Amino acid sequence: MAMTDGQHGGGVLRAARELGRPVAELFDFSASINPLGTPVGALQAAREALDLAGHYPEIAAASLGAALAAHHRLPERCVLPGNGSTELLYLLPRVLRPRRALVVVPAFSEYGRSLHSAGTALDAFALRPEDDFRLDPEALLESLHPDTDLVLLANPANPTGVGIGPEVLEELARRLRGRALLAVDEAFVDFCPALSVIGRVPVLDNLWVFRSLTKFYALAGLRAGYLAGPAGGVARLAAAKEPWTLSTPALEAAKACLAENDFRRRTLEAIPPLRRALAEGLEELGMTVFAGQANYLLARLEERMPGAAEIAAALRPIGILIRDCANFPPLDGRYLRVAVRGERENLRLLEALTEVLK
Repeated sequence: MAMTDGQHGGGVLRAARELGRPVAELFDFSASINPLGTPVGALQAAREALDLAGHYPEIAAASLGAALAAHHRLPERCVLPGNGSTELLYLLPRVLRPRRALVVVPAFSEYGRSLHSAGTALDAFALRPEDDFRLDPEALLESLHPDTDLVLLANPANPTGVGIGPEVLEELARRLRGRALLAVDEAFVDFCPALSVIGRVPVLDNLWVFRSLTKFYALAGLRAGYLAGPAGGVARLAAAKEPWTLSTPALEAAKACLAENDFRRRTLEAIPPLRRALAEGLEELGMTVFAGQANYLLARLEERMPGAAEIAAALRPIGILIRDCANFPPLDGRYLRVAVRGERENLRLLEALTEVLK
């Protein structure tokens, strides 16, 4: 299947071309990127690294791996950097060759694509809106096929934003031990760091954690991510991974992000009130908003309202992009996801939605 912008958020460059407008004039609520933008230190590091454009980057981004390991207090041999966490989501099944995977849905579409590309049989464990999309680990364990050797989920989940307590995931990993790997995508966990289980990797030999620098540090255009896992498995992935997948600007920007303590503090202070205000505004319009912990909100439209695709089509010509969640099975066309942006942008979205829903 060919990849199109419609399968993911973040199609702002294409929208700018089609609308004949600068990117800066558009309001992109389709991609859940930190509204504070890219840290100044990361931008400076990337610009300075352009002076090295005539040289090959580090073949395996070893200096970034060492910095990430130190940042998380992990052994270096347990960390592998990549060109965004998506590269590593494809690498793991290609190398470890799981026979059958259970994916907790609704979820990022690249989970299924990466597993199918590796020839892995795929089952889905669907979370339900009537349960507020909360995971029941006992029900998940009971649903496992005898051949399941990989369980993949996101924490917090995308597109729901619902988090799972780290103690729940640690217990799940222990109960899967000897039977299946537990892979946890923590792409958005920097917005709710208490949920992370990355620190448990050294003591749980079946736990894998994917992390992204794209969302929290607004590095979507540079591409940088990493995974943490058991040392032996990480060594196998590193041996199979293509060389030079991180450019020098991406590598240096990623390292600079790790020193951005003030940026992290400001982000964690800013997002919750912005999220609450946006959720209240959507609810006042008659939508059902699910209580997420990340920098985006999932909303369900009432039956009397236009569908998400129709709303997205009405907003696009005025430069506002949102995410129709119809391709997040089992969600349908009555669900949409919006990023939490700055106060002015959020108000602009609510004003536009008010007009569309009249």
